Amino acid sequence: MMSKALILASLLTGLTIGTVSADQSKYAQIYDDYDLTPKYHGFCYTDDKGEIKGLNPHRRVRLASVSKLITTLWATEKMGIDSHYTTKFYHHDNDIHIEGDGDMLNTKRKLFFFLSQLNNLGIQEIDTLSFNKDFFAFTGHVVEKKDRSLSYATQMKVVTGAEGYVGWIFNTSKERTAMNLKYFFNTDTWEKMQEAYKAFINETPKEIIEKLQIKTSLDEISLKVKKVEYKDENPFKDMPEALKTYTHISPELARYLKYMNIKSNNFIADQVFDQLGGEKEFDKYITPVIEEIYPEYEKTRKEFDKGESTIKLFTGSGLNTKRNKKRVDNYSTCAVVVKLIERLDLKLKEIERHIKEVVAVPGSDGGTFKKRLNTPRLTNTMVAKTGTLFHTSALAGKVYSQKGEHFFGVFHQLRGWKGNAKMAQNELVSQIIDEYGGPKKIEYANEFFFPVDQLMK
Repeated sequence: MMSKALILASLLTGLTIGTVSADQSKYAQIYDDYDLTPKYHGFCYTDDKGEIKGLNPHRRVRLASVSKLITTLWATEKMGIDSHYTTKFYHHDNDIHIEGDGDMLNTKRKLFFFLSQLNNLGIQEIDTLSFNKDFFAFTGHVVEKKDRSLSYATQMKVVTGAEGYVGWIFNTSKERTAMNLKYFFNTDTWEKMQEAYKAFINETPKEIIEKLQIKTSLDEISLKVKKVEYKDENPFKDMPEALKTYTHISPELARYLKYMNIKSNNFIADQVFDQLGGEKEFDKYITPVIEEIYPEYEKTRKEFDKGESTIKLFTGSGLNTKRNKKRVDNYSTCAVVVKLIERLDLKLKEIERHIKEVVAVPGSDGGTFKKRLNTPRLTNTMVAKTGTLFHTSALAGKVYSQKGEHFFGVFHQLRGWKGNAKMAQNELVSQIIDEYGGPKKIEYANEFFFPVDQLMK
């Protein structure tokens, strides 16, 4: 009978490209401990020379929400993490027109802020409130009895807020934005919304309330809106002399991307992806990048069809979708993803920013790491992103060790319970850190995320 040592050695044979170090048997042992067969998965990391090591680093794998790191890279290069969304409120007589700029976080908290700001500006009655195609409000609120005729699926979309959205791909609509604006801005019909506003005040730090001049008492809030409608263009564009304009500038994109990655927010990821041009534009962007990273990669990659792209993102979030009525998932290889994370890190350093500004720090940021990689030993020793779908469990990012920084990825392709895979991932990351001298903590303190950071002007 073959010994366990020989079995582990045989598992490594043919699974890596390049030299196999003695330490790699430790990684194979972790797979063995959790009853995971390496040939069905992808695991890799960069060594002290920046070269890829691991088990099956070049096999085709599904990415799940690790895709968000690639969306973050694309946004960093093409939009800039210091960019902002601008929303303008044009006020004439008793009418207001909102001209949006694609800000996807016109959510419950931001709408409550807008309401308070309008009151602070002396606006308490609006005859017609209109908005353009680039302003959409995706909020969470209680479905009233009169809305019970809506389908169950529609009700679920109504009560799900954009800031916490981890569900299926969701497309906004003019009708839904109009409904939400009327619901939030017409305080005469608030009913259950009064409790929502109280909860909003209680959950918001005092310093933010004071800085943004948010009204804290329901007695101070009053706004009547007679009609809400969509308009293709600004109805006041030809009357500048009688017009008042108020501008809201969003927090910088880095804050949105950071929140997206901490919470694994699918709505933000898919909106950013679409704003960048979606699937077709991503293909144009990523093709030369892959050629730069891995020239002639077709000779190295495994389990790809002839002519198939080395990396494909159908969505920015990692959620699966359909093409020709068939399910499709984002895919690539562990090695490619790791090199793209390394590229993100480099691009941020070039502009004197840091990857921890846009990616979650386990142990401090919570979110999908609320219950993992948060021990005193590992807290603040990495930035990372999780990924979970029906047949995928993944983890990727960057670790900090006493002997340097290392990028890693783990992509388990399995159905059913993901507990073993997640425990294996935790141990694999810990092993990388140990291989290079143990953990090194970075300076980091998490911040409360609020989708507004300055007053309307």
